[in-house]
Amino acid sequence: MEIVKAADISKGKDFSALIYAQPGTGKTTTAKYLPGKTLVIDVDRTTNVLAGLDNIDIVYLNTIHPALKTKELLKDIHDNYLDKYDNVFFDNLSEFEQSWFGEKANESKTKTGKDMGTPQQGDYNQYTYYLHDMIQYINSWKNINKIYTAWEGDREIISPEGQSFTQLIPDIREKSVNKIMGLMNVVARLVINGETKKRGYLLSPTPAYYVKNQIDNRSFALQGDLFKWGDSDVQTPPVPNETGQPGETKAK
Repeated sequence: MEIVKAADISKGKDFSALIYAQPGTGKTTTAKYLPGKTLVIDVDRTTNVLAGLDNIDIVYLNTIHPALKTKELLKDIHDNYLDKYDNVFFDNLSEFEQSWFGEKANESKTKTGKDMGTPQQGDYNQYTYYLHDMIQYINSWKNINKIYTAWEGDREIISPEGQSFTQLIPDIREKSVNKIMGLMNVVARLVINGETKKRGYLLSPTPAYYVKNQIDNRSFALQGDLFKWGDSDVQTPPVPNETGQPGETKAK
């Protein structure tokens, strides 16, 4: 049995974070602000925005057969490459979900052997466990920071008073999203200030969107400062006056 003293744990090291936003607003670009060497696992093929950066390496996940090939890739990274990197950046979970179900749709057959073209009910249950186990496995890697991206989705919330409202969340299957957010130290939503066009991350939750920050006390961080973890004395800039809009650049 391994016992670790809480006094020896640093909140800003070996962390897990999930960042989400609308497509094309700067999620992938955020990888360049990570300190040290970063390995990006490219699922949605948008890493061209990281071109020319010496501290970032990219590996392309097989999106035709993600169920098997992802396991093989992650094992290879764990066994042979972890000591070469400070961060692993999985980009992104929303597209991974689409690819996973796309493979299942291509494999599905009717009783007579004809192509169905849609996932079967059992595939959805299987994916819930697959995704949870995959992230638990990555999060178990020691001495490396784990960052995941997702697109922005929403869900309907019923308040204790019976009122219904829409909450913005990572675009992950409904039965999985709470479990996945629960596995993270940080869930952050990327937004763009309508006046200054500066990008930043919301870190303090409201009924309108789900975020959390278990590392420091910041409620907001500029995009380039997200991974500059602080303590109770950190001064945070104001939240943008607009909660988010598509960016004018091609950065994702």
